[in-house]
Amino acid sequence: MKLRHGSTLATIAVLALLYIAPVPAISQQTSVPPPPDASKGAKPAQALKRLADGHPDLNGFYASSSGADTPVGATFGPPDPNFKRGDGSAKARAADPNQPPYKPELMAKVKNFSQYESKYDPAFYCKQGGVPRVGPPHAIIQAPGMPIIFLYQVIAGNTFRIVPMDGRSHDPHADTTYYGDSIGHWDGDTLVVDTIDFNDDTWLGIDGWFHSTSLHVIERLTRDGDNIRYQATVEDPEIFTKPWTMNPRIARATTDLIVENAPCKETDESNIIDFGEKTKIQ
Repeated sequence: MKLRHGSTLATIAVLALLYIAPVPAISQQTSVPPPPDASKGAKPAQALKRLADGHPDLNGFYASSSGADTPVGATFGPPDPNFKRGDGSAKARAADPNQPPYKPELMAKVKNFSQYESKYDPAFYCKQGGVPRVGPPHAIIQAPGMPIIFLYQVIAGNTFRIVPMDGRSHDPHADTTYYGDSIGHWDGDTLVVDTIDFNDDTWLGIDGWFHSTSLHVIERLTRDGDNIRYQATVEDPEIFTKPWTMNPRIARATTDLIVENAPCKETDESNIIDFGEKTKIQ
């Protein structure tokens, strides 16, 4: 099996490499001048930082942003000043018209999972969030001619993803995992990450949004000033009637570094009450 993501110790090793060989030494940043302003006196657009290979420079640390489902452990970075209290509530999520397009015969299963979330949500059992629930990375390491590395600080254990950028195809022998098999390419100035080979032990969101092993995720990351605009399109022909593009999220640049979380140990499962549920959902 080829390495695509790793455990906390591997993350520490990657971070160590980051500090041993600082990104500025390998990135050779250049800037592209902003276009002329048509309006007299208007503030020029911020120049887009680029690496020596001409691609946008995504290197940096980023704070988790608010979204339809802020994943477990998304506490990295300072509070979002634009996040309004209640934005992540069940009522607000239910009112969002952009819902996963589950097949009609599966809606009852989604509803039951949502109702008994504390019993069935994999995130409650120290399991990885998976893609796209984990959201935008908390740090990106990028250098010309090298794979791009995503780092995540999550309660289930800090982890990372390696995204090859050399034009290869998906590994036909890859095992199914929480973060799948990823390959990347550039679409103009947008980084596109294509991932398959997931296990089915994660949810797409907190409201019972389960998926199958046929999950296929396309993530798009675009530099927006100092921040990253992140959006994912989800395909799962076993459970969806059509592809679903999730609401975009903004990962804000931060100077806060990733810290090593303590190991996650599940101790609450035996104390969870099933609220009268008699049979396990199949």
